[in-house]
Amino acid sequence: MSLSQTFIQQSLIFYVLFWIIRVNGCVRRWRQPLLRGPEWFFSVHVHPDFYSSAGKKLLQHYRMRMFIPFAVEIPLAIAIFLSGRFSLLIWLILGLTALIHANHLVSVDLAERQARRFGVAEDGQPVASLMFSLTPRRLRDYTNQKLEIALALSTVIAIAWLVRYYLDAPEHYTWRFVFGRPAFLLYIQAGLLFLKRGIVGWRTPIPQEHADEHFRAREEARKFYVKMIEWQRISTAAALLFWPVLLRTSPAQWRRLFNMWFLLWIGISIALTIWIELERKRLRDLDRRARPAKLPDFLGESGNSRWPVCYEPSAPMLVLKGTHGYSLNLANTLAQIGAAYVAGLITLIALLRIGH
Repeated sequence: MSLSQTFIQQSLIFYVLFWIIRVNGCVRRWRQPLLRGPEWFFSVHVHPDFYSSAGKKLLQHYRMRMFIPFAVEIPLAIAIFLSGRFSLLIWLILGLTALIHANHLVSVDLAERQARRFGVAEDGQPVASLMFSLTPRRLRDYTNQKLEIALALSTVIAIAWLVRYYLDAPEHYTWRFVFGRPAFLLYIQAGLLFLKRGIVGWRTPIPQEHADEHFRAREEARKFYVKMIEWQRISTAAALLFWPVLLRTSPAQWRRLFNMWFLLWIGISIALTIWIELERKRLRDLDRRARPAKLPDFLGESGNSRWPVCYEPSAPMLVLKGTHGYSLNLANTLAQIGAAYVAGLITLIALLRIGH
């Protein structure tokens, strides 16, 4: 089996596994509006007859919006299968992952805004008092030094190995083929570090009532997302280290090596999936103990922000809540860096022609 055939097989397997994980996600999102009980619609406190009246239609509309990514995916998947360019399935998976999460965030926000018209009156008023944590959160407090050393060493070894391979046998492959995927993986690593920094540094006020429950729920959620990012970084570093090994393997050994890698990847993925579901259940239990509360609009952002993006230097937050939902504030430094990162990623893909 050739190297290109191995990548095609890998792409098909990833796509099948993506569908399995996706079904589980759909089941979880299907139940999400009622996780707090029949008196709640997401974080909106509603009347007992809500789901037998106006809430029934709102719930149906929310669940119907879950199928928007499928409507986008199916024509694209058909086109990829008919063209035989199966390597594009990886890009389809990445694009769908972003679309699914964005669609869910927008859909939940829309459903909650619609439900507030039918919510309990006393819960519609903003809380009178808030709290901010004065304890500084530092990136190193959420960093495992041994893990960072291991990731740095594996990256240096992989790059040195690739350079030596390219200099010893430059006639085998072009520099774009040898270094293209490693450059992409390193860029992803940089993005993951940027995302980790944003999660650690994210600060939001909480209501003074049930403050301990809110603090604990948010801190545990923060630790969970940091662990997810670290696992992604480990996976990316492992893929980077595996690439020179694959290049130095003879064609006769490619299939055997791929099968070993695939079985290891499957085993780790199953274990991580189980861990993620258990952690999500634990976080949902913690979140249910912290009663949702409406925060006051200190900066008048609801009248200034425009969905889905806005530019408000007077409101330095990354995300502003407006009348039509949450808006990304492009005047925020993190938003500008993130936009530059996405532009750089698109440029890198175009230069390296990955997938061609």
